[in-house]
Amino acid sequence: MPTVEFPYISAPIPPSDPFPQGQVSWRPLTRAIISVPGSSQRFRCVVCLDTGADSCVFPAAFAPFMGIDLLSLKKNVTGGVGSSGNVTYYTDLHVWLWSGIEFTSLVGFTDAMDRQGIGLLGQAGFFEYYNASFLHKQKKFVIETT
Repeated sequence: MPTVEFPYISAPIPPSDPFPQGQVSWRPLTRAIISVPGSSQRFRCVVCLDTGADSCVFPAAFAPFMGIDLLSLKKNVTGGVGSSGNVTYYTDLHVWLWSGIEFTSLVGFTDAMDRQGIGLLGQAGFFEYYNASFLHKQKKFVIETT
């Protein structure tokens, strides 16, 4: 199978009581471009491959940049992202990963993700179509393209 490799991205974590020197977390992040299918409005963002996410979800703050009116979309109440009772609005979105991988999936937008400022690629919408391997010791992840 053809594959595409991505480096993990380091994310510094500030000092805290249990970790007075701070920490560095290595995450499966990559750049993406997202848009509503058929629209010329595109938005550049960062996404994280998240095997624990049930579906793909993006910050609600991204929607206006693509001309999306969240209140016109179907909605559901979801949990996760450190909370419960998140109102999440759904629409189809076209996603291009920086490596040439592209797909269209039903994704959610929620203000519960606004603080994180990144999108999550989850089980429904991403992992149902692509296999990924996480090579943490090597600080990279690999996506099968076919």
